[in-house]
Amino acid sequence: MKALLVEDDAAIALVVETVLVREGWSVRHVADGASALEGDEAPDLLVTDLNLPGARNGLEIAHLLRERRPQMAVVLMSGDYEESDMAPQGMAVLPKPFRRAGLLAAIAQATEQVRDQA
Repeated sequence: MKALLVEDDAAIALVVETVLVREGWSVRHVADGASALEGDEAPDLLVTDLNLPGARNGLEIAHLLRERRPQMAVVLMSGDYEESDMAPQGMAVLPKPFRRAGLLAAIAQATEQVRDQA
């Protein structure tokens, strides 16, 4: 299982990558949206910050990568998330800060939503 992690905060990226690897994911980490779109990668899971440096935000990255792999599970991380904010259809939103259990729950939710859409 391949995961793409897009996060510019090195400390958060290290935590997320460690959890993913321990859960059996092969992880590629990049710090910005432009790097996430390089190549023709089509991961099984995208975990991305919503607010990224550069021209593309996490939601745009998710939509562009879903064109390559419609069944890709998506977790959008955000420090600005409000409980009243709606998650985009078929994607899970993970408010920062979070714990390991919260990350795993968001991944499970995103994976389930993709299965339900199939």
